[in-house]
Amino acid sequence: MNILILPNSLKGSLSARQTARVLQQALGRQHCVKTFPLSDGGDGFIDFFAALYPSARKISCQSQNAFGTVKRTSYLWLPAQKMAVLETARICGLGSAQKAELDALGASSFGVGQVIAHAVKKGAKKIYVGLGGVACNDGGAGLVRALGARLLDARGREITLGAKPLLQLAQLDITLLKRALKGVQIYAVADVTNPLLGAHGSARVFGPQKGATPTQVRTLEKALTRYARVVQKTTGKNIARTPSTAAAGALCAGLYGLCGAKIILGADFLRAHLPLDTWAHWADLLITSEGKLDSQTLYGKAPLAVLQAAARAHKPVLFICGQYEEKALRRLPQGLALQIFCLADFAKNTQDSISRAGVYVRRAAKALL
Repeated sequence: MNILILPNSLKGSLSARQTARVLQQALGRQHCVKTFPLSDGGDGFIDFFAALYPSARKISCQSQNAFGTVKRTSYLWLPAQKMAVLETARICGLGSAQKAELDALGASSFGVGQVIAHAVKKGAKKIYVGLGGVACNDGGAGLVRALGARLLDARGREITLGAKPLLQLAQLDITLLKRALKGVQIYAVADVTNPLLGAHGSARVFGPQKGATPTQVRTLEKALTRYARVVQKTTGKNIARTPSTAAAGALCAGLYGLCGAKIILGADFLRAHLPLDTWAHWADLLITSEGKLDSQTLYGKAPLAVLQAAARAHKPVLFICGQYEEKALRRLPQGLALQIFCLADFAKNTQDSISRAGVYVRRAAKALL
């Protein structure tokens, strides 16, 4: 049997590459297997590009993490294309943060701006920023400050880093920011469609993931509301309701509103870069994965592109996930033959499914033999 393995990361347990390796080892001896780890902007985004462009090389640099500590990080550099690829999860990531470190109101995206500045200095004319898995929720305010923007209060004083200080934001001076990014096109690759503000916005949906209490969520909403007003006054762009501006601690809002970035949904990004239809016609079975199969999966995340390609080719899919929502299944592509293997159904508890994900993914593969 020809099996095509296109996994996304099982966040918090296995990366897309690790998931692919487990499935390859379990199925490769008895079947013809092809693997390609996916990323829709979050974890594994650099690995995805490295697989696409073997000539690319990693560039090491220093930047601040979400809490202001200077650490070494890296981005991908493609000299022939004058293109850089950043993964926000590597720079100010939530996965590497300790619970005691979390500071939803004070964490900053400043380090992402530092890495962008490093890439621009190296000669990048095109920069892909993979959005997801960050510990900050400042709307990209820190990022634009690192690139030269001045965020000022009513007295003309620069506000400090973090989300809470945005409550004092009165004006933006982006003269140096525009100069720094002249001739550079940024692409913000987002894995969600949530807007910056509102019931489905950054603060209310993603703030708690970054340690925000209910009171802090309300503070974040107020701070980002003020930020959105000042951005619109400065550039004319309405970041408050634009789809995907909530991505990566609303980092997408700053990239779109102040850096002129083009927003690309993860599924659309994959369709543009991979011959999914050709691969699907080759395969007898497709396997994909996601930490949680829910409504967000079907709003532009990587596995959606796989499911759509399988439906067009009339090929069955095995979807491996940690959890899933029943209501999301009603929105699956029509004509799709889908089998779901949910780790939570076989694990002792949630922690067991996370810590022993490799064991259960291997069990899913064995069930096919």
